Amino acid sequence: MNDMNDLFKVIVKKKVVPIIVEFCLEESLEVIIKPQAFPDVDWDVTLKISDIKKAVEVGVFLRENRIDVAGFDPQKNKKPATLKKGKEDLKEEETEIQSKDNPNEKSIF
Repeated sequence: MNDMNDLFKVIVKKKVVPIIVEFCLEESLEVIIKPQAFPDVDWDVTLKISDIKKAVEVGVFLRENRIDVAGFDPQKNKKPATLKKGKEDLKEEETEIQSKDNPNEKSIF
């Protein structure tokens, strides 16, 4: 990785900082922690990641601890929910299709 892509930034609350520091010590990751100017309750945590294996470990750690990554909007990556149709809905659709196919046929709908 080059110098531009090996830094990974997260913005966290003060109570999460010790958890991240402990993880970085266990995984031997270089970390820079700075207070944010505004809002003053958040902290910038920058991790230096040297290889893809460490990147995956950091990603798993952040997801397990529900820590959001700076500049990443999880709403953009969510897939739209698909509705599963029940048997009654499918039967209604079939009768509608049949009545459209045969307009002379009488239907109770």
